[in-house]
Amino acid sequence: MTRLFPAIITLAIVVVVLWILLTNVLFTVDERELAVVLQFGEPVAGYTEPGLKWKLPFIQQVERLPKTYQFWLGTGREILVDVPTADGKKVEVTLWAIWRITDPIRFIQELRTVSNAEQRIKDFVRSEVRDVITAHNLIEVVRSTNRKLTYTLQVEAPVQVGGDGALRPEAPSPNPQETVITPLQPGVTETVRLGRQKLVEQAKAGVQQTLGRDSQGRNISRGIELVDLGIARIDFVPAVQEAAFRRLIAFLESVAAYYVNEGQRRKQEILNLTNYEVEKILGDGKREANRIRGEVEAEVIQMYAEAIREMGEFYQFVRTLEVYKKAIGPNTRLVVTTDSDIFSFFRRLSEGPKLPVASAVGQAPVTTPTGASSPP
Repeated sequence: MTRLFPAIITLAIVVVVLWILLTNVLFTVDERELAVVLQFGEPVAGYTEPGLKWKLPFIQQVERLPKTYQFWLGTGREILVDVPTADGKKVEVTLWAIWRITDPIRFIQELRTVSNAEQRIKDFVRSEVRDVITAHNLIEVVRSTNRKLTYTLQVEAPVQVGGDGALRPEAPSPNPQETVITPLQPGVTETVRLGRQKLVEQAKAGVQQTLGRDSQGRNISRGIELVDLGIARIDFVPAVQEAAFRRLIAFLESVAAYYVNEGQRRKQEILNLTNYEVEKILGDGKREANRIRGEVEAEVIQMYAEAIREMGEFYQFVRTLEVYKKAIGPNTRLVVTTDSDIFSFFRRLSEGPKLPVASAVGQAPVTTPTGASSPP
């Protein structure tokens, strides 16, 4: 047993030494990473495929790099601010970029770390996009085609020049000679020549070209590739936003005031037309009523005339009795002559009709003009 103990210790030492040698000689590369073998800080080998690799122990080290796509989003202080467009609009632009490492050896030689590579990508993207935006109008940055916009709220509505020269929202024009102008939302009437998508592609090509050159313009390889870039958001700068909102509010207030005034005018027109119709109906009704009333009164007068004509004396007698009844009371004294018209009927009664005397016995008594009965 004492003889085996030194052999076991020797074997253990050999195993440990071999394990240390193996761990310093062999290494694995994952499918999601790249590997670079460094010797005294300089790259001597690069591996892009996964598997078991080897290196010299102790004097070589392994630098592992991501093989996956890297995403950068320009938020916070990395947002492009106060970027002027060719038509004088100042905007804020939020950018994003996707990049990856293609050559691990050149990457280590030129950029060393992932953070340095991302900084370089950020600088190139921001610079190139700023140059592209400043060379084109705002409509080219925000739109990609000339398709008709379908939103319901517009900064400026179609307006029409009336006969008095006043601007008012577009309405059917009774006068074909009126000049109609339609300034729609800013940029709507402008033609898109390139569009946002082509400008982004132009900026992408510019960044890729810049990545392949050094400061002296010589072609180099930095070991990285720009996969894609884009614009995440475009806003006006705060001062321009505030001015745009105020202009929008003022415009909408003017449009609202126009529609209120137009509504009042239409209301008054409707009221005037209604009053006219009412007056016309009332006038026609009164005229028809007067006509009917006149016809009825004419018929009544004609009926009175016919009645008077047919029963004139009786009517005159009745009317005279009514006059007597109203004019002569129990305490009435009249001083008139005997031939006055008021006593004409009394005179007629006093004269009376002369009736024939009865010739036969048994006949009714005869009334005398004085009102006394005489025997048969």
